[in-house]
Amino acid sequence: MGNRIKELRKEKGVTLKTLSDAVGIAVSTLSGYEKEEGEKGYRKPKIENWEKLADYFKVPVEYVEGAGWSQDDVVEFLIFVISQEYGDTEGPFSTYVEDGKVYEYRLDLDEYFADVETDDLPNYEAYIKEYKEDLAREVAFDNNEKGEELTGVSYDDGDYEGYGLEGYVDEFFDELYDAYFHYKNQIRGEVLDSIVDSCIDLTPILKDLLPADSIRTIKRYYFDFDLKNNRIIRKPTIRDEFFFKCKKVFLERISSLSDYEFLASIGEGNGVQPSPEYVIAKRLSDELQEKKFDSKMASFKVDPYKASKKNIDAMSITSNDHKLLFEIVAHLLDENKELKKRVDQLENKLPK
Repeated sequence: MGNRIKELRKEKGVTLKTLSDAVGIAVSTLSGYEKEEGEKGYRKPKIENWEKLADYFKVPVEYVEGAGWSQDDVVEFLIFVISQEYGDTEGPFSTYVEDGKVYEYRLDLDEYFADVETDDLPNYEAYIKEYKEDLAREVAFDNNEKGEELTGVSYDDGDYEGYGLEGYVDEFFDELYDAYFHYKNQIRGEVLDSIVDSCIDLTPILKDLLPADSIRTIKRYYFDFDLKNNRIIRKPTIRDEFFFKCKKVFLERISSLSDYEFLASIGEGNGVQPSPEYVIAKRLSDELQEKKFDSKMASFKVDPYKASKKNIDAMSITSNDHKLLFEIVAHLLDENKELKKRVDQLENKLPK
């Protein structure tokens, strides 16, 4: 991936000359930095120049170098998620998006995890440790029934070792060995089943950020993927002005998009690591849910009765239940108000 010098410069709205004067690097040199590798005049920055540029743009060096995802990459992905509220297009991203849900891994697990070591699967070690302990207890029980002394049992990737069990090992080794490997395969299947359901429903959260007309516009858009250049192609109907309008809204309402350390840290999601799209979805989901909660709490502090009624009215229950529930909540709020008044009176009587 190329560096982000030109992208950051345009975001900040500065010319090469302005940047040159600010960081003390010649315009011709900066121009060479902005060219792609292999292009005539291309130059690679020295370490000290990377640091100068990072300080000027107030971002990590890694982000200037091109690590992780850029703001535009994330915005493109979020628009794609919204467009797939009622679809199942795989699109240009490595993870599967279906009905606005962003999956942690590819949906085709048999293919995706074909070359992954069983022991590397998430939570596999915990599963297998529990089984080993159960198997060891069975061995201990069987052995004690025979009146033989048991001093210990351990397993290491299917290799059975017994201590104080010489004759017992020879007699039961094959049976235990087969049972152990059968269970390893069973655990692998259980782990894969748990992984396939791991997803985040991001669309409802994102729809709260943009006006309804923007949502309708996004749903009319669709994307192609340029395999040769490994990039998304927006159809001619998608105007850059609209894209940057969406970006402006997202930047105002999602602080994670300005966390350049986070953006630079987003990995490739190889092996059994979560996909970068899932990492982004998780971070944004957590942030926006927290903001939503804080907003509700703020309105509750201003007028707890009004806020409580609003939330109760939004519940899918009968009107009688709405009324009954609000009466209960209002009674509790009255009690709380009275209790606070009594506490304040007692505090005023205390010597100061």
